[in-house]
Amino acid sequence: MKIEDLLAHREPFLFIDEVLELIPGKSSKAVKYVREDEFWVKGHFPGNPIFPGVLLLETMAQGGGIIFNGGEGHSIKEHQVYITKVDKLKFIRPVFIGDKIIIEGTFIERFGTFGKIKTAAYVNDKKAAEAIITYVITKKLEQI
Repeated sequence: MKIEDLLAHREPFLFIDEVLELIPGKSSKAVKYVREDEFWVKGHFPGNPIFPGVLLLETMAQGGGIIFNGGEGHSIKEHQVYITKVDKLKFIRPVFIGDKIIIEGTFIERFGTFGKIKTAAYVNDKKAAEAIITYVITKKLEQI
């Protein structure tokens, strides 16, 4: 399945480059390649670019969120998945240009329209970040 079929995000805010594994409603494994031509490089930080933590969190949220769009009757054509809460977020090591980030997501629980995913980001088999992310799955909202 193509990434565009699993996530509503598009460039320049699509941070997943490949989906390696997806068991809808259970788990996911995805890849983000950190490239030199990305929008944040020039300013974070000049002469020593480090992938911003907030973008690493977004990458983890996208990699975990595909668990909901990969099945259970949800599709990005009719549903939207939004982050509602982040718990136990830890940034463990910096991520640099040229790094390949592996995002792993594991389903924890579902309650009503909310779902919780445990996510972790790895570079060279070492954990770079982790979090528990709560999402809400809704019918697509129309702009007024």
